[in-house]
Amino acid sequence: MREIKLYFSKEKNLEDYGFILFIIGIFFLPSTMAIGILFLLPALIIASLSRDKSFFKDYWNLPFLIFGLLILISAISQNYLLTNNYSEIWDSKLSLIGLGNWIPFIWVFWASQPYLNSESKRRSFSLILVAGTFPVLITGFGQYFLNWTGPLQTLNGLIIWYQRPIENPGGLSGLFSNQNYAASWLNFVWPFCIALFIKKGNNLFKKTAALSFLISTGLAAFLTFSRNAWLGLFTSMPIVLGKKILKFCLPLITITILILFFLFSPVFDGELQYSLRNLLPGKILLEFSNEGYEGLDVTRMEIYKSAFELIKANPFFGIGAGSFTEIFSLNTNFWKGHSHNLFFELSISYGLPATIIFLMTTINILYLSSKKIFSSKINIEFNYIDRAFWTALFFFIISQLADVQYFEGRISLITWILMAGLKNIISDKDYRTEAQ
Repeated sequence: MREIKLYFSKEKNLEDYGFILFIIGIFFLPSTMAIGILFLLPALIIASLSRDKSFFKDYWNLPFLIFGLLILISAISQNYLLTNNYSEIWDSKLSLIGLGNWIPFIWVFWASQPYLNSESKRRSFSLILVAGTFPVLITGFGQYFLNWTGPLQTLNGLIIWYQRPIENPGGLSGLFSNQNYAASWLNFVWPFCIALFIKKGNNLFKKTAALSFLISTGLAAFLTFSRNAWLGLFTSMPIVLGKKILKFCLPLITITILILFFLFSPVFDGELQYSLRNLLPGKILLEFSNEGYEGLDVTRMEIYKSAFELIKANPFFGIGAGSFTEIFSLNTNFWKGHSHNLFFELSISYGLPATIIFLMTTINILYLSSKKIFSSKINIEFNYIDRAFWTALFFFIISQLADVQYFEGRISLITWILMAGLKNIISDKDYRTEAQ
């Protein structure tokens, strides 16, 4: 926490005050989004006003500006120019409202960069992000083990938390509306827990605190019973820690895959398989066995097929935000909240051109930042935090290929802030020198 203390103790300029507001906002974000935004908004305004380079002179903003312009044109076209073939079941104004999930974050991407433009600032961000997740962990464990459902109050009623009972089957959701949102948030935090724990240091208290968060976050992610969370727990460690950990992770992953294959493959059907499967908790069993898919109204492939048909219907402007749910319900009599793929959802909402620009820009950020972060010329011990930035964003993008958690406000906000951190690494001409 030394870097954070320095900001509070030294003589401060306007940007320093902005950074203090920024980290306070990040701290409150996972537990109380309204209070988090109350601090983040003035911090981002301060950064916007105090930056030397204007928004339009930063060429990295150009593809996102084009993306924003395209989705705006699509939304206007859907409301005022194109015929709405589903007007009885879907309101085209949802496309205008849906712009709020994208356009403001283009500004967030630019405005948050001054607060992540050095290794020390990114480290402070990671410390606060992990610390701010503490209420999520406590309430989540209380929900799972003690059946806490709230309302839970703190700060004399200023903050009130409501939690839903865990359904059967179901998993830990904590302060999020469902277990998949909680899993997605914990997947963001998990790489930073690894990085902060592995960072060299002799302070016993700090090491103990870091280990506690590492174990607690890993356990909470596991108890969400989200396969995305489980995959994130396995894959993040070798990415953050590098090749040295592979000799420990690869055998563990291999053994786990072999065990699962033995337990659930029809090849080994028999008494021994059934006996061993009965040793597993029921919720884990459902995630991997056929029983977990019995009674499903539609398969994931049927959802994707419907999404493709809607994209083909209007590939340039899309059908409209939120339209998939209503159209799919009309065609199948089954309700699905989204198309289970963020890029399908964006294409249906605003068209393929906008989606391709957004996706390619995001991939470019990941690619160019990886060339610096994972360079063999950089001592890995100096950039664990930057590896955590990359890992958190990379796995989130991959996870959105099979599900959609982006539209939860806290998750979308952190996504764009992580992109801002990686963009800073790309733009830092002295990054290798600084790291070495």
